[in-house]
Order: sequence, then structure tokens, then C-alpha cells
Amino acid sequence: MSIIKNAKEFFGLAPADAYHDDAYYGEDAHYEAQGSAAYQPRREPGYEYGADYGHERAAAPAPSRHEPVSRGTVTRSSAPSSYVPAVVPVRLTSFTQSAEVGEPFRDGDAVVFDLSGMDLDEAKRVLDFASGLCFALRGQMKKLVPRVFAIIPDGAAISMMELEEAARLR
Repeated sequence: MSIIKNAKEFFGLAPADAYHDDAYYGEDAHYEAQGSAAYQPRREPGYEYGADYGHERAAAPAPSRHEPVSRGTVTRSSAPSSYVPAVVPVRLTSFTQSAEVGEPFRDGDAVVFDLSGMDLDEAKRVLDFASGLCFALRGQMKKLVPRVFAIIPDGAAISMMELEEAARLR
């Protein structure tokens, strides 16, 4: 075979060769006769397929059409209504300190973070991290001034004046 034909076959550009495909699986009689023990059905002693026939089982109630059903989503525990979120100011110098933004926000506090002392690339990473937090925990992100941002948890009543005071803009 030529190098070009081999390259075409490797990348799937050559016409399909039906001779090799169909002949492999059909000729081997031993192929279907035995299988691995891992694929054999396991029979437990004393169990018969019709043993529970005729007995009524207590069925679990079907979920209501009006109640949302959780399908692998993470539910956030609601904070007590007496909890008042605090505004936590954070000044970051590197991306490794981004947990200082995430932990208070996860606990339900608003976070004002200043990226002015950081390199532009690391500031973008922190901003991406914070926007991911807002998306995952249904929060809001606000830009106070260039390189100073605030993330506010869902349901928190915090004014812009409080955020600006925490960032020492007022």
C-alpha cells in the first residue's frame, strides 16, 4: 500500500472496506457461546420470580405537578429570616486569595472586592471565579468603580450606599 492510501484510511477519507467489517463478528461460534461471569445473571437462593405476586405494596405518592422535582441539582438551605447579611470588604493581591471572596458569599454575606492591586490576567481570573459564584448561588454582581466589584447573595437587601461605604468610596 502507498503512504497516501494509508493516510487516507487513517483519517477515514478512504472508501469503507466492507470485507473486514462484517466477517469479524459472524464467524466465531465461540463468541456467543460463553460470556464473562460478570455478565451472568446472579440468582439468590430462595427467591422466586412470582413470590410477591398478589400482595399489595405500599406505593410512594407520585410527585405533584406543581412541586419542582430535584434532578441532581444542589439545593441551598435557606438562612433563617432573622439573619442580616454583612458586607465584607476584601482586597486581593493574587488569585490564590479568591477563597476570601467565596467563603463569605457562600455563607450569605455580600462581598466587596478590590482588584486594583492585581495583575490584569489574575484580576480576570478572580472576576470569572466571582461570576461563577454568582451564577451557582443565584447572586448578583455589581461594578462599583473600575476594578472594584460587589457580589450580593440572592434575597439580600443591601443598598449601593452600604456597598460603597464598605469599599471606602464614600
